[in-house]
Amino acid sequence: MTLHVLSCFFICVFALSFLVTTLASLPSRRLDQVESLLAFKNEFILSCNNSVTNSWTRDAISFDGVSFDEHTGGVMELKLRGACLSGTLDANKFGRLTDLEFLDLHQNRFTGVLPSSISSNLGLSNTTALTKLRFLDISNNSLQGKVPEWLSNLPSLTATNLSHNSFDSFPNIPPTAKYVVASNNNFTGEMPLSLCNPRNLLYLELSHNSLTGSVPRCLSESITVLYLRHNNLTTLPDTFSNSSLKLLDVGHNQISGKLPRCLEHCKSLEFVDVEENQINDTFPFWLESLPNLKALILGSNRFYGPISSPQYPLTFSKLMIIDISRNMFKGSLPPNYFMNWSAAIRPGDSSNSLVDFSGNRFVGEIPESIGLLKSLLALNLSNNGFTGRIPSSLANLTELESLDISRNQLSGTIPQELGKLTFLSYINMSYNNLTGLIPQGTQFQTQNESAFVGNIGLCGFPLRKSCFVSATTQRQSSHASKAMHALNARNSLLLFSFLIVFHFVLFFSTGPAEYMGRSVRPPRGPY
Repeated sequence: MTLHVLSCFFICVFALSFLVTTLASLPSRRLDQVESLLAFKNEFILSCNNSVTNSWTRDAISFDGVSFDEHTGGVMELKLRGACLSGTLDANKFGRLTDLEFLDLHQNRFTGVLPSSISSNLGLSNTTALTKLRFLDISNNSLQGKVPEWLSNLPSLTATNLSHNSFDSFPNIPPTAKYVVASNNNFTGEMPLSLCNPRNLLYLELSHNSLTGSVPRCLSESITVLYLRHNNLTTLPDTFSNSSLKLLDVGHNQISGKLPRCLEHCKSLEFVDVEENQINDTFPFWLESLPNLKALILGSNRFYGPISSPQYPLTFSKLMIIDISRNMFKGSLPPNYFMNWSAAIRPGDSSNSLVDFSGNRFVGEIPESIGLLKSLLALNLSNNGFTGRIPSSLANLTELESLDISRNQLSGTIPQELGKLTFLSYINMSYNNLTGLIPQGTQFQTQNESAFVGNIGLCGFPLRKSCFVSATTQRQSSHASKAMHALNARNSLLLFSFLIVFHFVLFFSTGPAEYMGRSVRPPRGPY
């Protein structure tokens, strides 16, 4: 009995000690900060039952999504991503949160126009409210109108995300900004020169807007990632001396002229995408000097000429993605064309290896060295003038998931080894001059008939044309083949003797007249 009482006593002491320790470890919270949070919550309608703000009460032990400064008791981080808040966002509600450093309001249901200024409601001036804010994310809402000027007055702002709203006027960017994302809005006109204010701007994303004119030259100096696709831009900077540029994406614009040769100075460049523009140039052989280039996308432009030259043997040591489709490239590719593409040759190095040469004017045979690209997931050589046989080396591409060699002039049979490519989910070999049996591998049998149409000599499933030959016919054909093989092994004298005997027997069995008629009568065509 005494032992049981002592046991209960120690358990209670331990539980009380744990509770005291837990409460002592919780950061202190100022009452005015709690009141500001509750006031902010009550401004909105909660559109779901699992909002992080459900835990916010005046006597709550913890506030989900909120971090308090352990020294000042002020709100330091407010993470309300996907908190199901609906209504008009009044940024003045944050004016009291003067210790706020991190504010994430991504993917809520805020609507309307943001106020042009933020006041602290404590008699402080606009410029002193939110002076510690470093990160601001109001993306994926329904905010509209002009981005307020107070954004440019945030003295500590390092990163901001304004994307997926309906803003129509671009703000001034504070000089401290390093990361600016404002894609999928309604921005129009030329790119603002205020983008040149931040001397340490590293990441700029303004894709899916309606910006026009030139890309400011200042952005070629220090930027690391420049993401401007789906606009109406017309000109790239003629100087790129930035050694830190890693990504340049200006696809789906109206850029004309030549690809800036100065890009060869950007030795850190890994990704180049200029697809869907009006660039008129030859193949940029000089890009092979970029030691880190992993993706080159030139599709749907006006590039022309050969992509192979004895003077410029391509040695893309790290290239994993190349898309030069829908241009006017021409010529043939040497058998060893892909031999020096080291990264794509090593299997397992990447999950995104792709080669797309479709929609050009290439001729000659498909290079046998294509089979060296062990990491290849997708190969598209369609709509060209390739001739000859399908390389059997394609069977080495064990990771291949998509193969399109349609609308060429390929001939011969489909290598039966391709039936062993177990990941091959999409195949298109239509409109060539292929013959023989379609491989019976599982991946070939799951394709539609359209994958092989336009090849008169092809047969077998999924085509309706059967290759069926009876067992009797096969045996007869086999015996005849063996006989002819033995016959060919004899000397010419034996063959001559055989023919003399054959004609002698035929002469006496049919009669001289009928025999002579057969000998001189031309053969009749099939009925």
